[in-house]
Amino acid sequence: MELRQLRYFVTVAEELHFSRAAARLHLAQSALSAQIRRLEADVGGPLLLRSTRQVELTPAGEALLNEGRAILAAADGALGRVRALARGESASFSIGSLGPVPGALFSPLLATFSGRHPQVRIDVRAVEFSEMISALRKGRVDVAFLYAPLDEDDLEVIPLISEPRVAVLPSGHRLAANEFVTPADLAGETFVAQPDVTPQAWRDYWMLVDEVGQRPKISPYVGDNLEEWLYLIGRGEGVDTCPAIIARYFARPDVSFVPLHDAAPTTLVLAVHREIRHPIIDEFVELAGQIAANATRNPGTGYAAPYSPPDTKEEHERAAAST
Repeated sequence: MELRQLRYFVTVAEELHFSRAAARLHLAQSALSAQIRRLEADVGGPLLLRSTRQVELTPAGEALLNEGRAILAAADGALGRVRALARGESASFSIGSLGPVPGALFSPLLATFSGRHPQVRIDVRAVEFSEMISALRKGRVDVAFLYAPLDEDDLEVIPLISEPRVAVLPSGHRLAANEFVTPADLAGETFVAQPDVTPQAWRDYWMLVDEVGQRPKISPYVGDNLEEWLYLIGRGEGVDTCPAIIARYFARPDVSFVPLHDAAPTTLVLAVHREIRHPIIDEFVELAGQIAANATRNPGTGYAAPYSPPDTKEEHERAAAST
C-alpha cells in the first residue's frame, strides 16, 4: 500500500462520492477508481460498496479510514519536520531504537551529525517490539535501529554491522552454566516470543526455526519490550536468543546469556520509510553506513561487516554439480 493510494481512499471515504473526490484530488475519476480497485486488491477485499446512487464503507473500509487518517497525519508531520531541517530551521530529528546501539557506532554518529546540524534537536526513543515497524509508518520516528531479517515493502533497510547471537536462559536452566549452546541444544525448549504484530520471519529467526527445522513450543506469555521479555525468561516461562549486546547492557541475576554457536550472527540495520525521505534523512543514513564500516574495520570493536546469508539455490546447484 502506498501513501498516495491511502490518501485517495481517505478522500473517497470522506466524500462518499467518486466525482467529488476526484475533483478534490484534481484527478480523473477513472484513474481514481483504478487506484481504489488496486488498493482493494492489495488488502484482499472490498473497502467500498458502490451502487448507481451511493457509495458506502465496508467494515474493513471503516477501519482503514480511521487508521489511514492517523497514518497520513503522521506522514505529513514527519515530512514537515524534515523539510524544516532541510531549510535549516530549528526542528527535531527522531531516532528509534529497539535496544542499545553499539557505542562504537552510535557515539560518533550522533557527534558528527549534531556537529553538522547544531540547530537540530535529536530525540532518541526506545521502541517496543509491537511498534518497531509502525513507529516508522506512523511517523513517530524518522529512522530506526532494528535487527534483520526485515522484508517490508514500504521500508528500506540498510545493514550496518553484525555480531554473534546469544541464548537467553533462566539462571536455573540446565544449560545456563555451559560455555556455549547450539540450536540443537535448544530444540524442544519453549520460547518466549515477541508479539504477533512483529513479522513472522523475524520471530522465527530468533527462535532458530531455520537451524532447527521447525517452530518450537511458544509460551503464552509475551513481552512487549526488553524488560518484560527478560522478566518472563527469568521467571522460567521459556528461552530465546538475542544479540550479544543485550547481555552487556541488561545483565540480571535471574537470566543467563550463553554464547550461541552454529547459528548465523545477527545484523543491526537502519530502517527508514521509503515514502518519507528527504536529503537530511539520506545524509544520516549515509553517515551511519560510513561509521559502521569504520567500526567493522577496527578489530577492537568486536563487530563484523553485515552478514550475508548464503544463497541456498546456489548451494544446491553446486552440490548437484559435484555429484
